[in-house]
Amino acid sequence: MSEVYLLDTNAYFNFLRYATLINNPKSIDESIAKIKRGTNYISVISKIEIISVIGKYARGKSSGIQKCNCTISENGERCPHYQYTARQGRWNKKKIKGWLKLVNETLEGTSPVLNVSILPLSYEVISEAQDIIKHALIHNFGSLDALIAATAKTQNENDKNVKLHIVTSDKGLKACLEKCSLHFWDAFSLKIPPQ
Repeated sequence: MSEVYLLDTNAYFNFLRYATLINNPKSIDESIAKIKRGTNYISVISKIEIISVIGKYARGKSSGIQKCNCTISENGERCPHYQYTARQGRWNKKKIKGWLKLVNETLEGTSPVLNVSILPLSYEVISEAQDIIKHALIHNFGSLDALIAATAKTQNENDKNVKLHIVTSDKGLKACLEKCSLHFWDAFSLKIPPQ
């Protein structure tokens, strides 16, 4: 029986990003193959949020220098260093159109790269998310992540024959998932190479 995965939005993006690159690290190629063999889901939240993630890259960003804001001593002394951020060019219309096509194909079940089914947002999921979000008082994760975790928890409770493994690299969310006794896998723990 194949594994069943719920990809959070960034894992969904990272899967598509890595799957379309030629030279991946061996561990990433193995992760891609494992996910492709599995049954894959995303939350309806990720169906919406994926466009925002693509937009972050498509818009690009200008280079700049920013003063470090770290406190380096007990008496409140601030770091005297600066951080340089490299420029990332905007994506052209062809690249944006290609990404949108790839996302649509994964959602429609016609992609040779990955196909996902969408799990709905229900009152039960929202109610569960209200409990899960309380962990954000301790761990750094957002309300959309709480809804994704609640989607997995609700699905696992409603179908005892299937255990969704949440694929995420979000450190705060992983800490929350441990507290909620939810299975997760950090399939893309290596740094994403720039495009």
